[in-house]
Amino acid sequence: MKRRIIFRVFPFNQLTFPILLNSWEQKNLDLEFDIIISDKIIKPQNGDIFIYSFMTPFVPLIFEEIKAINNKNILIIGGGPHITGNTDLSYDMGFDILFKGNAEKSFFNFGVELSNNTIKKERKTYYPEIFDINDYLPVSKYFKTLPPLEITRGCYWNCKYCQTNINKPFNRSFDSIKKYLDIAQEKKLKRINFISPSAFEFKSEMGKISITNLTKLLKLTKSYDFNFIEYGIFPSEIRPNSINIKGLELLKEFVSNKRITIGAQSGDDKRLKQLNRGHTINDIENAINLINQSNFIANIDFIIGYPDETDYERKQTFDFINYLHKTYKIKVQFHYFFPLSGSKLQNRFPSKLSSYARDTLLKMNKDGIIKNGWVQNEIDANNYFKWLKNVFPQYYDKYL
Repeated sequence: MKRRIIFRVFPFNQLTFPILLNSWEQKNLDLEFDIIISDKIIKPQNGDIFIYSFMTPFVPLIFEEIKAINNKNILIIGGGPHITGNTDLSYDMGFDILFKGNAEKSFFNFGVELSNNTIKKERKTYYPEIFDINDYLPVSKYFKTLPPLEITRGCYWNCKYCQTNINKPFNRSFDSIKKYLDIAQEKKLKRINFISPSAFEFKSEMGKISITNLTKLLKLTKSYDFNFIEYGIFPSEIRPNSINIKGLELLKEFVSNKRITIGAQSGDDKRLKQLNRGHTINDIENAINLINQSNFIANIDFIIGYPDETDYERKQTFDFINYLHKTYKIKVQFHYFFPLSGSKLQNRFPSKLSSYARDTLLKMNKDGIIKNGWVQNEIDANNYFKWLKNVFPQYYDKYL
């Protein structure tokens, strides 16, 4: 009887598992096991292996599920951003085996060891190994859908609130992209998009763009029969300091989206410098101006609740947004700061919002200037810290 491996799928990790399974399917390693893709908790059987991937905000949810299924006869495996940043808490949550960082190759090695029955129920960490991203595609027979293709992994900038902190990113080759597009066409996909932390920096140097490589990417994609090509919008946002008119002209020629997403994150230059963002508020406005000139609407992301944030700083951001709203065609989304494991701000509490900040945000939403994504973010952050203080106070005490 084959051993069951349960890939526990949530809305927040459904893009993760296909590329890992692809590493097994290439060598038919998956045939050694009974692969189960589950979007709900299932009753464990002796010998089962449960696999999770998640970010820090979802730790309490994952912990409750692990408590419900954990016993001496099953293995609980974990990977993803939170585990990469905090293995100690992850083990204390009940995980047996953890994967840190890029896991394509290490996950394959784990599968081989599992098939050879050399894996025991004990704490073990798999570390990232040198691998070629072009050897793996997010294509798995166990998933009906085809996730967007990750064309760049890592980021030059190392913003302090972010977990994507690989100093030198690596990019997928055009041959690998073509293989993915071939499969997408075979599956009759109508919409194509890509994953990139900085879409205009594809195959380029820090803070610059390569028009040649962008043109080649978009022309290649356009050569297929997809109804919609999306680029420069989630999940391939553009950094403000990398935007120029030539890149936007390319998007105007090739993409279907009418909006361009940029991460502004603050309307205060001092905060932007502290965060290591690599741009100023003037860069943000210049980007928005160019976006509008190219007949796109600018989607702009901001974060509120940074550690040690003052109402003066918040007012700077609110005033900046009000000015942009009056001057340009924009849509603004606010997020509430959450300290992500592995980031440089991982052990900092969010700042509490004053009545001034809260009332201003709610009024800006009522006036149609911003969207209130921050409301649920704040709830999630408060719930996380309440849970951490009650369940793992030794980790809560590390926060400042």
